[in-house]
Amino acid sequence: MLKLAGHFHSLATGASQVPMQSLDSHLRSTIQDPSVLDYHDRLIEGAGPLFSHFLASVPYVLEELSRIGAALTRLAEANHTATGQTFSLFEVDAFDGSNGRALAGHSKGLIRSFTSSPNQANQLTFDRHANPALSQFFAQSVFKVTPELLQTPGFARFNQGFDFIYEMAAFQFYNRDRDRQISHIKQFLKPGGLVFFLEKLNHPDPEEYLRRERIKDEVFKTRYFSDEEIRWKRQQMLEQMENGQVTLQELVTALAARFRCVYLLWSSSNFCEFVASDDSQQIEMFVNLLGPVIQPTEFCFEGQRLGIVVPKQSAAGERSDA
Repeated sequence: MLKLAGHFHSLATGASQVPMQSLDSHLRSTIQDPSVLDYHDRLIEGAGPLFSHFLASVPYVLEELSRIGAALTRLAEANHTATGQTFSLFEVDAFDGSNGRALAGHSKGLIRSFTSSPNQANQLTFDRHANPALSQFFAQSVFKVTPELLQTPGFARFNQGFDFIYEMAAFQFYNRDRDRQISHIKQFLKPGGLVFFLEKLNHPDPEEYLRRERIKDEVFKTRYFSDEEIRWKRQQMLEQMENGQVTLQELVTALAARFRCVYLLWSSSNFCEFVASDDSQQIEMFVNLLGPVIQPTEFCFEGQRLGIVVPKQSAAGERSDA
């Protein structure tokens, strides 16, 4: 994280690697769900330089975040009808809080967001776009977030924990210790809550990893960046990022050790997105509210694994209801 701090500051201030065209999805005409379209528009309207760079770098993550946000809103609406409660999202080191702000606005305040980020420049964008009544920002690393912090007056609305947590490719910038990292954020998850993990993963076969990188760089990223910019990022940043990446199996093993249910939602180039929970009914309800994946099939390299839940061993050695 420290080695890349200068690069992140440059990206967050818009000094380098700015997408050369609008982030509006070129698949927009295929999106039939007006809720997903609304979320898409909110997401790009409030995106700062660093988050815009992220959306332009990860193939079809814009469409995926919109799909997830629309489904989370529907889940919150259904549960609110039954219980009358409101809900909360913790975004783990999530740039300028663009996704959390979009979710808070799209849900009309039914879901309120809390975003951590160690990059101070991200707060400028957050403050410019955020509704303070719905979204809050903590300009420090996720590992500076503690139960004691959430008891302070500034963040007291989250003192009971979070219904949803979203880790957006954050852990890889620290180290490979997913056991400790996952344990740290799980302490903030309410019973039955959902936690999402979007990570760039290593691959046991280096050639396969590079093949997936090529389709990302040569087919998708050239929409937004020059060849020179793509080469620069590959040389300056990706080596450090790979130092903190884990394989799909390593991530699944760490998740299955801490959650009863682990579900692979999405795959794109070397990126995968999981949802995990100790409440199988909440995962099932959420998945049933999801619309279809919005991306060309050739970017999904883990398609055969999508939808697979990972069973966990019970204390008696029997398989749980994962």
